[in-house]
Amino acid sequence: MKKNNKQSSKSLPVESIPLRHEVAIYGIGLFSTSTHFMLMPIVPLFAAQQLGLQAGLLAGIALGCRPVLSLLFSIHAGILMDRIGTNRVLLVIGLAALVTPFMYPALPFIWAFIIIQLISGMTDSIGWMGAQTLVGQVMKGRTRYAGRLGAVIRIGHMLGPPVVGHTWDLAGPWAAFSLVGLCGVGFILCILFLPPIKNAREREAEKKGTPIPPITLREIKPRFTEYVFSLRLLSIPAVSITVMIGMMVHVGNNINSTFFIYWLGEVENISATLIGYLVSLSSATAAIGSLWAQSLRRHIKAYWLLWTSVFIGLVLICITPLISTTPVKSFVAGSINWLLEISPLIAVYVAFCIMSCVRNLSNGIHQPLIINLMLATAGPESKGRAIGLRGTANRFTSVGAPVLMGWLAGLIGLEASFFVIGLISTIFMFWLAWLLFIHPEVHPENKR
Repeated sequence: MKKNNKQSSKSLPVESIPLRHEVAIYGIGLFSTSTHFMLMPIVPLFAAQQLGLQAGLLAGIALGCRPVLSLLFSIHAGILMDRIGTNRVLLVIGLAALVTPFMYPALPFIWAFIIIQLISGMTDSIGWMGAQTLVGQVMKGRTRYAGRLGAVIRIGHMLGPPVVGHTWDLAGPWAAFSLVGLCGVGFILCILFLPPIKNAREREAEKKGTPIPPITLREIKPRFTEYVFSLRLLSIPAVSITVMIGMMVHVGNNINSTFFIYWLGEVENISATLIGYLVSLSSATAAIGSLWAQSLRRHIKAYWLLWTSVFIGLVLICITPLISTTPVKSFVAGSINWLLEISPLIAVYVAFCIMSCVRNLSNGIHQPLIINLMLATAGPESKGRAIGLRGTANRFTSVGAPVLMGWLAGLIGLEASFFVIGLISTIFMFWLAWLLFIHPEVHPENKR
């Protein structure tokens, strides 16, 4: 009898999501993250070539400060998405995303660069948070849709960087940053196609049978008590472990988007166009990883799959200087010489492409998993709050990793700083593995 009940529950029809709503949510994720990836090859070059920044603490602060406002306001943004509506929050973010790219070339000063980085970092971060929240609110947090979102956003990651890098080489900063501004237009258009989503105020009014109250300044202002309430979610082992693993993803990602790009451009003398193609190629493998995640989850416990994919990505970004060594260049050149002769520069570029592709394949696997696992811990009233908590934690390492690495680069050199960050990250990841062993209750059954 129990077996029949299980079979009947499995055969229940799953509510389908209208295609226009799917496309709108995927578009919000696509345009918000594409802004970040299109800025990735040109912002470090702008800092080095237009502002004259050298590798060191100031460069670490200027390049790594993008997530600071997100660190402070991610939880509040998530609360606002629950309280006044994700649509309203994203509309404000979309307007900011439209304007900020043009401010880089318009204000070529270090103080202005840091302020623009802060605003731009908040817009793409909260925009991406909004897309994840919508997966929970509209798509019920299903891994299938999270995987599709993770794959679709890679389209912009593949096409954007080489186009903007090539534009930089041909036409300079104004043309390149103007292309990034087009993402803001697409972002706003996608918001207009979202379905109406009842927020907490509307649900409460409907429950009481009263009119929906107007939005007041008091509702929009951050409240310390709500931050405390959100942070209490960390007392749940599944939440805290998921958050900490997600934090480590952003150690690798932000080194990848700052000092790794700096290494390619300033140490290896690789052009912005080639850097753009490298980012594009590696993003394609990330899309494959996102689509592969659901299949892998059927065979591997979700948290161990998440941990492994994150650890591989961290190790690979931290061995960047090893890729530049003569033995690696000689090995790559020797492996390809049967087909065609290549210069040492092309050999090291091919090596970095291979490393980035493997790293981003791992990154692609982790993304739908962490969205699904985080949303699974939150109730219907707290989807935005949970994503905001994760966003705050991610921004903490997003700020800390480049600043720490910049300080280390000024102290012991850029090459050694890659290895020190790798050692610290490895120790932390093995501590997280120990937590997964002693908290078996966090492992969900492999149902999706």
